[in-house]
Amino acid sequence: MAPIIFMIVFGMIYGGVMFMDYLNFNNHARMIAREVSLATPNDRETLKEKYNKYQDMLAGVYAVSIDVDYDDEDVTVQVDFTRKEAFLIMPKDFAIVYRMKLENTEDSD
Repeated sequence: MAPIIFMIVFGMIYGGVMFMDYLNFNNHARMIAREVSLATPNDRETLKEKYNKYQDMLAGVYAVSIDVDYDDEDVTVQVDFTRKEAFLIMPKDFAIVYRMKLENTEDSD
């Protein structure tokens, strides 16, 4: 009986760690969208290049990449999660997408 209980407890702890990482990436995507939307037009491309290079792992299971893009009105930040190994109940891939209006549209030279 003890091994089953330990598996359940450690599974709950691991699930909690994954959920915490997911929330951190969610908050990080919002902060990136805000930073790019408030940047001057000259700095936006630099920030886009900086964040598009980002790669990480979510709790050792999902490969995480960030894609930042903007147009004349909006900033879009997409965080992609892709699972490489097979797990029974976890989705293969999913994404967080944030869209935010550009706040600073004037050049400051």
